[in-house]
Amino acid sequence: MNRWLDPVAATLEQRTSPVTLFIRDDDAGWEDEQLFRVIDVVHEFGLPIDLAAIPEAVTPSLGRELRRSMDRSRGLLAVHQHGFAHANHEPTGKKCEFGPSRSLSQQRDDIAAGRRRLEDLLGTAGSGIFAPPWNRCTATTATALVELGFRVLSRDATDSALDVTGLDELPVHLDWTGRSGRRLGPAVWGESIARRIAAANGPIGLMLHHAVMTSLDQRLLGELLDLVSLHRAVHVRSMRELCGESCLG
Repeated sequence: MNRWLDPVAATLEQRTSPVTLFIRDDDAGWEDEQLFRVIDVVHEFGLPIDLAAIPEAVTPSLGRELRRSMDRSRGLLAVHQHGFAHANHEPTGKKCEFGPSRSLSQQRDDIAAGRRRLEDLLGTAGSGIFAPPWNRCTATTATALVELGFRVLSRDATDSALDVTGLDELPVHLDWTGRSGRRLGPAVWGESIARRIAAANGPIGLMLHHAVMTSLDQRLLGELLDLVSLHRAVHVRSMRELCGESCLG
């Protein structure tokens, strides 16, 4: 086994109960070739992956290919909504598509339009899961989601829960390409993953961004998945499995 994964392996051996992991890849609609490379890496180990797709960025040809891939995957590939156009609407501060400068009706209209587009392109009903671009949104977004029948919101685990009735949250904890991710080097990244596993008392979300992942990232991802796919202390599940009846809405 690769040395950068030694802390992860050691932490898994110390777990007294299994840890659950899900894999979310953001920005489907950008860099299609890299998207399918990452899907192939995950599926090589027989594991599920959830794609957060940007409705305005998904082309008809990508929609057809995703439909074929979902059919072939037998449940290991799923798609949910990632905002609308991945466009920043905030005049100042951090980038956000569904931020405080936008009204309830503006947010609701964009979310509804995005859902219709994905349903048309994929030929399936919406998944009931919503992931906002940049992992940021407001309580107003949550209200719009509930009004539209969404059941699950997936953001960053560092954000406080919105606690909106009718909306469950399934956060991500490990951002592969983020500031505290793999860019700090494999050894530091392995230690970060190990700490999250040690502290876990619920599902751990591993967030990928295929569009900016290098060949080295893909190789290291495969090494991590080789470890967790075989380890008795890890259960890798899809987001739909984890949100259960909430996603069936």
